[in-house]
Amino acid sequence: MIADEEDSIVQLYFTDRSALRRSAIIDGTVFSLSAEEIAAAEEEGLVDGIPFILGAGGSYDHRLNAFFRACPTMGVRSLNSLRAYGRDISVWMRFLIERRHGKAIWGADRNDIVAFHRARRLSEPPFRISAGSWNRCVAVLEKFYGWAVLEGHVAVSPLGSADTSRVVQGKLWRSTRSSARERAARAHNMLYLDLDRYLAFRDVGLRGRLPDGTEDPSWRGRNGDRNALFAELLVTTGMRVTEAGSILVVELPGQHEGMPRSIQFDLPGSITKGNRPRRIRLPRRVLALIHGYVEFDRRVAAAKSIPAPDPMWTLSMNRRSATGVDGHHVALDRLTPIERRSLLDRASDSPEHALLWLTETGRPMPVATWEIAFTRASERCRRFGIDIAVTPHMLRHTFAVNMLSMLIRTQIGAVFQPSDRHGAAYRHILGDPLRTLQHLLGHASITSTYIYLDSLAEAQELVEAAAERWSDAVTGSAA
Repeated sequence: MIADEEDSIVQLYFTDRSALRRSAIIDGTVFSLSAEEIAAAEEEGLVDGIPFILGAGGSYDHRLNAFFRACPTMGVRSLNSLRAYGRDISVWMRFLIERRHGKAIWGADRNDIVAFHRARRLSEPPFRISAGSWNRCVAVLEKFYGWAVLEGHVAVSPLGSADTSRVVQGKLWRSTRSSARERAARAHNMLYLDLDRYLAFRDVGLRGRLPDGTEDPSWRGRNGDRNALFAELLVTTGMRVTEAGSILVVELPGQHEGMPRSIQFDLPGSITKGNRPRRIRLPRRVLALIHGYVEFDRRVAAAKSIPAPDPMWTLSMNRRSATGVDGHHVALDRLTPIERRSLLDRASDSPEHALLWLTETGRPMPVATWEIAFTRASERCRRFGIDIAVTPHMLRHTFAVNMLSMLIRTQIGAVFQPSDRHGAAYRHILGDPLRTLQHLLGHASITSTYIYLDSLAEAQELVEAAAERWSDAVTGSAA
């Protein structure tokens, strides 16, 4: 198991099935599970990455942790979402223990929610969270207590509810939502970078250069080129950090003469949000840099790796499937991010991890390590007066805003082709670019893609200019 928040009376962990087969040394004695104990644990239906919470003295609440195992059946399948659920619920439990006289999560009432809101939203600025963060936490508690009511663990939810209604396409729709939510919260808080600020972050923050582009003699970073290349992959494809971090070396497209400027690359549904496979475009330039990384930096790191002698998965001889510990074969596109982290490639004399991105010691790069690298790079930029705070997900937004700008410009150009005198393309001036971006980003609904229009400062100007040009063209043809 992987621990989080270990210094608290409530401890949050994440399941790591590979730990079942690892030994532990305690006071000089080696401990390991027997085959029967491993089999018993496997029968419990353990799933890698699923959170679980231990209480005081390591107590395990079966009802509480059953909720996390049920989350994937309630639409919460992303590992990042599950981690967020675990953290929000553990914060709520710590609050009840420390500030509400040791109350259990099952005994919370409306007064506890009011006190929680006061502590989280009305406290001093260093401890105050935003309205959006509060509403996210409320959404998690809504899901938890809604499940608890259905399972008979509590009679009613402590969050309360409020009925809302709205007219949609002439019909009145009624819904119920928690009255604990704040109306003033922004629906989206989307941050992105312009080109100059991205280049400053990449070169100064990640690569360790000076703002004028020269080398910094005091720079001691050893993984700047790898980290900068990962940022390039995110900003040029729009991939989520978990998606980009789960690519296997054997999945990389090859290189050949006459390659187009970008190559189609299929992301398997097993590593994408919502398990929706999608096709992205991988720039030829970035692909060439990645192959260079594989040939040099990654090879050096892989040589330092000491893989587990009995990995959960081994890359098959056909390079298209993986073999489990029980000998059965599974196609690579069915392996989840967690399973890919335990995939070993034995093709060479020295076995190595199959994931593309490795640490200095040849281990798979955790998502948290990318977050830390970006945080440190941002801090370095600020020391040089470049006021930015970049996260991996911000580069996805950066890709989306710039791609939408390009798609709109391309679509507007199509309006004025001689073959389109009646403006058929203009009627789709926003629809087609947004749907293209929706597919590139892997959004389940196009409404999730609309937020990028709000951030595209030039969108309204482009549309108005296109309308004026279209009007002039129609007037000219009529004359």
